Amino acid sequence: MGIFPEDYNIRVAMLVKLWVAEGILQPGKSETLEDVAYEYLLDLVDRNLVLAFKRSNDGKIKVCKIHDLLRDLCTREAQRMNFFHATDENLLSIPRDINVHRVSIHSNREILYYRCINLPTSLIRSSLFVDGRLNLQVFANIRLLRVLHSGRVYNLPDGIIQLVNLRYLSGRCEQATLESIYKLRNLQTLIMHEASVQLPEEIWKMTQLRHIEIQGNVNLPDPPSGEIVVVLENLQTLSCLTNFRCTEEVLKRIPNLKKLEISYTGQRVDWEYYCLKNLGQLLKLEILKCFFYGQSLEPNVFTFPSSLKKLTLLGCKLPWEDMKAIDSLPNLEVLKLKSNAFIGEEWETTEGGFDQLKFLLLEKIDLKYWIVVDGKRFRILERLVIKECDDLEEIPDGIGEIQTLRFIDLHYCSSSIETTAKKIKEKQYDDDFLKVNIVK
Repeated sequence: MGIFPEDYNIRVAMLVKLWVAEGILQPGKSETLEDVAYEYLLDLVDRNLVLAFKRSNDGKIKVCKIHDLLRDLCTREAQRMNFFHATDENLLSIPRDINVHRVSIHSNREILYYRCINLPTSLIRSSLFVDGRLNLQVFANIRLLRVLHSGRVYNLPDGIIQLVNLRYLSGRCEQATLESIYKLRNLQTLIMHEASVQLPEEIWKMTQLRHIEIQGNVNLPDPPSGEIVVVLENLQTLSCLTNFRCTEEVLKRIPNLKKLEISYTGQRVDWEYYCLKNLGQLLKLEILKCFFYGQSLEPNVFTFPSSLKKLTLLGCKLPWEDMKAIDSLPNLEVLKLKSNAFIGEEWETTEGGFDQLKFLLLEKIDLKYWIVVDGKRFRILERLVIKECDDLEEIPDGIGEIQTLRFIDLHYCSSSIETTAKKIKEKQYDDDFLKVNIVK
């Protein structure tokens, strides 16, 4: 971990993918390589070698850091053993005769020119660029390269497809042309930020793929018909897909998907075309984010798998009666409802339901009356967040009966909601256990 800059916030999701791509992990009997990597990280945290800097809503470590002194020790030992070379300067500062497989550049300068680059192309396996703009043509001739993690790149040059050993490719690129990406047959992770791309049909033949994360818009074509079905057994992440059709033909090719982020635009009324009820067939799906921009959904348009742990809905405009498809999910821990995910003045929650829910977010929901009969619903809720719900008059008294509730966060809410939150806190047996945070 000394390959990262001093005092750097290391995103755990990225770190895990990098470890997997390096090929240094052995899978467990019933665990993925990502699970094994996270367990290694937990072990480092337990030994106080790594700091858990930020946690996600489900309690998992989201961002970690390494102490400066320990980082210096790691860097010295790694360079002594020729494990990696890290520099705060640029590529030209790397000695030509250096004998390492991994290079990390922390400079924020632009790395543009490749004819004068001093890299030992026959040795380099991994390159990490934390900041700066990069011309990927610099690396087009490093045929053994496995990992390329960069900051902002100008484009993806044609030469990148010659890196047939590449397992991990990440960068911020506005002009991402991926028609030939399928030629990277060993690619496991593809991460593109600020990009809008059309993936080729051949993506369905890339059996090594584990994660596709396009933070922009990505269109995934339907699988080719009339050919042998290729199952992407390793694929765990797909985001952010636009107008994704959840047909049986598609879902049977991605049976082990754990995270799916999809968005729908336009004014299509025939929601059966997108087959959203088939989502229940993804039996290993744990994280689902659905964003809708435009036409309202029809009632009962969703079916969710029981494996779901995190669910985010935005703009669905579903009636509150459809909440019954969610409150019975046995493993749901995090629920985020945004921008009229549900519509209607009243949401009544009766006994039972949301048995495992720990985090609930209501943001820009036109709800006016929220009724919680007793604390048996949301029975282990730990955090309630309400943002910009202008019509909501109060927090239900039943919320105050939840013994596990530790935080109520209010952002730009009415004074009446603030008053009820304070009353709930005053009624607590332990006044210090429940924290009420108000942002105006």
